Amino acid sequence: MYKICDFFYYNEQVKNIQLWWGLKSQLYALIIALTFYASSIKKRGFIKFILNIGIGFAVSNLIDKAFFSVLEFNENDIIMIILTVCFSVLNYLKDRRNWQK
Repeated sequence: MYKICDFFYYNEQVKNIQLWWGLKSQLYALIIALTFYASSIKKRGFIKFILNIGIGFAVSNLIDKAFFSVLEFNENDIIMIILTVCFSVLNYLKDRRNWQK
């Protein structure tokens, strides 16, 4: 992964450590989101609920880093937390209803 960051932001033409570090943290957040998603594919019940919250927070982290400031806690962070919990609860209830049939 460091080679990817070096390729884009630390080579002969460009030497920008801030952009390098930003790309590295975005790639880590993407890997974490994909890991949560891959772990939740065949799961049901409470485990899937917890993994969905992990997916939501990882995606919220990607959105926050791309469009907002990660150094401040703003209203957009509250909105992302509420949406993550709401979608996870809805998915849990839908999964539970389908499982009981």
